[in-house]
Amino acid sequence: MVDPLVPQSWNDLLKMVRESKSELTALTYAQDVDSPIWYRGQSRSSYDLSPSLMRVQDGPTRERAIFNDYERLASHLLGPGKSDWEMLNDMQHYGIPTRLLDWTEVLGIAVAFALYDNADDDSDSALFILNPIALNKLNGANEVRRVPGDGAFNYKSIYWEGKPFAPQLPVAIDTKGHNERIRAQNGTFTVAGIERKPLEEIAPKVVRKVLIPAAVKPEAREFLEHANLNPFSIYPDIVGMARFIRRRNLGY
Repeated sequence: MVDPLVPQSWNDLLKMVRESKSELTALTYAQDVDSPIWYRGQSRSSYDLSPSLMRVQDGPTRERAIFNDYERLASHLLGPGKSDWEMLNDMQHYGIPTRLLDWTEVLGIAVAFALYDNADDDSDSALFILNPIALNKLNGANEVRRVPGDGAFNYKSIYWEGKPFAPQLPVAIDTKGHNERIRAQNGTFTVAGIERKPLEEIAPKVVRKVLIPAAVKPEAREFLEHANLNPFSIYPDIVGMARFIRRRNLGY
């Protein structure tokens, strides 16, 4: 498990993020090569890094049926032509359980996720920081998987049939922003493997956890306001617009 860092102020939180980023970058540092760092904000500090499918008792055994239902019904509503990875992204977007876990390359967006998904400022939230290349090295890869387009990383073959391999650990992927929400959020994903334990439990060396205590949230919200990060800017659709109007006028 990963012991959380507990800041006393917003500036203290930023310092912990910088230190965590430096430690994680050092895991895969190579001269003249940038090591990407990903962030994830969670509204409750008690939540772990488990995707929705893995939180359902028989989720993995139902995965194929869930995907097949979506593939059949969505093609009727939205038209055919999307890759398996794109459909999986859409399922995640629409709240259907998948083995995907959302991350972002932008710290501010992760902070926004942590705060806007929880109107209760009396509870602590959390920020996770990940080195995706260090994670993938645990699976024998030296880079973030780019999908769709990586013919050697086929969703159905790997995660349904275990061919040519069956990942034990989560794999970091970049979906190239195929929809507007992913583009606005600079979104990326990890894909859970066979092991159902949370990412921070099975790969603690590649991730850090920084709490966003209730006492720090007013400063964090001020930062988001100055950065123009609001529900509509990170959810550029009707749902995001509605959340923005509600929060600006009603405060929740």
